[in-house]
Amino acid sequence: MKNFRVICIFVVIFAIAIFFIVRELMTNDFLGWRLNLSLRKVETSDYQSFAPKIAFKYPKNFEIDSDPENRYGDSYLAGIKLRTDNRTGCDIRTNGTELDFSKTEDKLINNTISQIKDKASDFRLIQKQKISIGGRPAFKVSFSFLDPIGARVRLDQIFVKNDGTNYLIICGAGEYQFDFFEKDFGVVYKSVVF
Repeated sequence: MKNFRVICIFVVIFAIAIFFIVRELMTNDFLGWRLNLSLRKVETSDYQSFAPKIAFKYPKNFEIDSDPENRYGDSYLAGIKLRTDNRTGCDIRTNGTELDFSKTEDKLINNTISQIKDKASDFRLIQKQKISIGGRPAFKVSFSFLDPIGARVRLDQIFVKNDGTNYLIICGAGEYQFDFFEKDFGVVYKSVVF
């Protein structure tokens, strides 16, 4: 009877450990592997710029958008877009808002989204948090709003400063598909090097 209890406790502990491991793999990539409904290797490509120096990895289902027609202005450095939908992807820009990262998240949020909040229809703040990007302190704001045709769009904006330059990283998609691409955006966030 005592052995049966020990075996039951072991089985319960093992099941709980497996649950947490699977949940972690479904939430985050682990050593380049991703578990969705199946386990698959996340294949990435590399982007590097030399003036200003910036590099990042991005999943191969995206392509680099170097903006050859200069539609995004002089502050645009590089971006990625989904091969099948250029509204899903990320941009990296200079001239982001300069923030004092010693302030609280509530103070930082006022400096980052006030203009967007005033202009966006049905603005909803999802998350605000201090993070690290490329070894630098950063502030991430996640929000959604209705675009001009009434579709809900979700964006992450990350403000980071490196050697006197303020960077803004923006990743977004339609809200209905944002969760599907969130891990892909995370590949960019985790790999940025200045």
